[in-house]
Amino acid sequence: QVEARTLAMLHGLLCQLHATCSRLVRSARSFPTSVQETAGHVRHGVEGVQASFSRARSFHDLSGLVLAQSRETVLRAQLSIDELLEYVGQHAPLPWLVGPFAPVLVEYPEDAPVEMAKWEGCVTVG
Repeated sequence: QVEARTLAMLHGLLCQLHATCSRLVRSARSFPTSVQETAGHVRHGVEGVQASFSRARSFHDLSGLVLAQSRETVLRAQLSIDELLEYVGQHAPLPWLVGPFAPVLVEYPEDAPVEMAKWEGCVTVG
């Protein structure tokens, strides 16, 4: 019973991961071809893992090779997503990442003194 619930949970997580990868591929259309291809490879790898696990009714249905390949595919996907996030962080315009707004207040820890002299002449919003 624990095994069946674990497989069901894994299936649900893989479905969520696949949906996220599909959104990633659609969102990457405005980026260079290499970024789009990386996103596509991630989605394709996740689809393969999802297909392997969807047929399994127990962990005995999965060979050691399938488990090892799935683990490797997910690890590569994680590394690729990290690279994509780094690319976006370095190349995307700031408004694209955070939206067309700016925080009105900046929060500081209560015990940290705030040097107001460096803020003189700044225009405040809000």
